[in-house]
Amino acid sequence: MAQANEIHQHDSTNSNMCPHYEAAMELLAKRWTGLILTVLQEEPARFSKISTAVDGISDRMLSQRLGELEEIGMVERKVDSTQRPVLVEYASTQMACELAPVFDALQNWAEKWMPAQSNG
Repeated sequence: MAQANEIHQHDSTNSNMCPHYEAAMELLAKRWTGLILTVLQEEPARFSKISTAVDGISDRMLSQRLGELEEIGMVERKVDSTQRPVLVEYASTQMACELAPVFDALQNWAEKWMPAQSNG
């Protein structure tokens, strides 16, 4: 799989796929990314809320994924320093919000075709 900085430098000469589609699939196929974006589709959330909602993700990995998503413009980090302690929230940008119909369609497909995973 391509590294994050290679996603936009894809060589499409060896593929019939659209390079933009391939880049999007590589991004969304990264473990935890889709789940994080799904949580943020509902409303802005603090780190702890995202961590609780995305079962099994480590704080280190969540921090890394949020940083990647912020860097490419899908997530915005909002800091309110007027509050004590300082309030930090993450929110979906327009770029990520436009994926809502995709996530809805995937949810419907998963409910129809994928067996539920047990947490044990």
